[in-house]
Amino acid sequence: MSLAMKTSGATGASGRGLSLRKVGRAIAPVLAGLILATVILAALLAPWIAPHDPIAMSPMDRLKPPSADFILGTDAYGRDLFSRILYGARTSLVVGAGVAVAALLIGLPLGILAGFFRPVDAVLMRLMDGLMAIPGILLAIAIVALGGSSIQTVLIAITIPEIPRVVRLVRSVVLTTREEPYVEAAIALGTSLPRIMWRHLMPSTFAPLIIQGTYIAASAILTEAILSFLGAGIGTETPSWGNVMAEGRLYFQLKPSLILWPGLVLSLCILSINILGDKVRDLLDPRQKLRGA
Repeated sequence: MSLAMKTSGATGASGRGLSLRKVGRAIAPVLAGLILATVILAALLAPWIAPHDPIAMSPMDRLKPPSADFILGTDAYGRDLFSRILYGARTSLVVGAGVAVAALLIGLPLGILAGFFRPVDAVLMRLMDGLMAIPGILLAIAIVALGGSSIQTVLIAITIPEIPRVVRLVRSVVLTTREEPYVEAAIALGTSLPRIMWRHLMPSTFAPLIIQGTYIAASAILTEAILSFLGAGIGTETPSWGNVMAEGRLYFQLKPSLILWPGLVLSLCILSINILGDKVRDLLDPRQKLRGA
């Protein structure tokens, strides 16, 4: 009797654990979506929400604590921290979306060519391997140093290291898809190569590219913050989360909130994008969903 009771108790505990995990997996994407939607909405409405000019300096108000006039206080130059975080969201989201779109648009055709034509594959993939051998952050710093600290240069500097990853992903999908019977039938019927690539090969890459795009966007936001924090990113005249933290590190012991608040928003934004990317992966890949169940 006691053994039966122990067995039933263990089964009940296991069932509760599974139900809690299912609830957690269901709630996490919803919270991530709400957080990301809030960040995007705040970035879009920053000119109307921000109570102060994010670049207007006021030496008399430097390092002020939170108050009715300054919700999160001010930085070492008297600028409103809340306003700078709002406008910094605009910069970070533009970089994340821009890098993801650019990397996918450039990497998609290159990956299709590499996966379908073996001579192109031999040359192109060696170039991609060479790019991937260089640490992305070092390559980005070098490009920014040559091109100047503008948002356009930062976009290019972060996009270039991401292209090889997209090319390798698309190539792997194309190598599998081109062996499918319907592709071989299209080739046997004399269908032109551009039509085969457009009608049969490209659609098979959309699902993995959507998932990869979310990770690229999150990585780009983080890389931009790292570059700005190191002083090799966007100029300080353009607010970004990395700039805000870089300027506040000298006063961290005096006022930790100068790094705490932008760092918290940055972390929540990246975490939300990654969670949504995982959810999209589960929706587009039923086998992955079954393994996680």
